[in-house]
Amino acid sequence: MTAWDLRSFARALGATLIGVAVVWLVTAASDEGQLAAGVRAGRTLPLAPLCSAIGAALALGTARVRDETRALEALGRSPGQTARSAALGAALPSILIGIAIAASSVIDVSGFYPRAPRGDAFVYEDGAFSSPTLGVRVTADGEPRAIEGHGTTADEGLPTHARAAAATTTAIAGVALSLVAARAILRVSLLHRRARRRRRIVAGVQVFVCVLFTLVAFQAAAARVAPASFAMVPPALLLAVALLGYRARHGHAG
Repeated sequence: MTAWDLRSFARALGATLIGVAVVWLVTAASDEGQLAAGVRAGRTLPLAPLCSAIGAALALGTARVRDETRALEALGRSPGQTARSAALGAALPSILIGIAIAASSVIDVSGFYPRAPRGDAFVYEDGAFSSPTLGVRVTADGEPRAIEGHGTTADEGLPTHARAAAATTTAIAGVALSLVAARAILRVSLLHRRARRRRRIVAGVQVFVCVLFTLVAFQAAAARVAPASFAMVPPALLLAVALLGYRARHGHAG
């Protein structure tokens, strides 16, 4: 990497991390409070790929970067080559978050699979009220006691391979959205305003469609009408399109 690439990488990485932090704070301020860190992370981390896309766009969208890119383009360096380092920096947090989701059961992935909430029910048996969902038993003296042998796993009630699918989707979507956002900002020669505007519109549509179908896939998995792995398909397709676009126009302004 050149010095310019390293600066671009760092700017995109910093912008993405700030975006994730802002989403975390907004989530913390708007939820019901007193949530475990893993639960709050599960509500925040699904938005990490969008933060990556925004981070790439912010890192490459300043007037200073545009001027530097024009200078590099005049020296024979294509905007696509210039954008790749920023895309990598923006995608890195999503990749690391995906690894963390896969490796740690502390992170609650139920936020990826929205379902209608179910109330906790108590049943009366053997002179006491018991709640299998809460794992407690309330006897006649009013003292709640844990049901012996009752335990829940972090992913109980979720689709098969729910954690692996959420982790992989987060990582792939982060890379795909970062590449698309970076390409929309700089891939087209900065000397062609109309082409650049058209490219940004196409990129916006691609991001919207990817996010929409990924959400639908997660909801379908939660409803048990599709496997959890189906959620990986939309970002994987977008990543393939983005990589093909870079490959097809490598070294050229498109």
